[in-house]
Amino acid sequence: MGYAELIQQRVQCLPADKQAEVYDFVEFMVKRLSTSPIQSDELRKQGIMAALAAARQAWPPLAPSEIDQISTNLRSQWEGRGWDRPC
Repeated sequence: MGYAELIQQRVQCLPADKQAEVYDFVEFMVKRLSTSPIQSDELRKQGIMAALAAARQAWPPLAPSEIDQISTNLRSQWEGRGWDRPC
């Protein structure tokens, strides 16, 4: 089964307003692919490094124990969501 079929199967489980959000996202992705300028590898690396530097400055420094606690909280929030089941 291809991705299109898998996505269609999952989207059918969603209410109409959420299906519209999925459609909007797909339209965004298509437009982004068709309009993105071709960049050299060096320009792409510079953009990624600039984004990482900005994220590093925006995020407060955390102790390893704080990072562990955050990841534990996130993991517990996502467990049991049923992502592996059809609906």
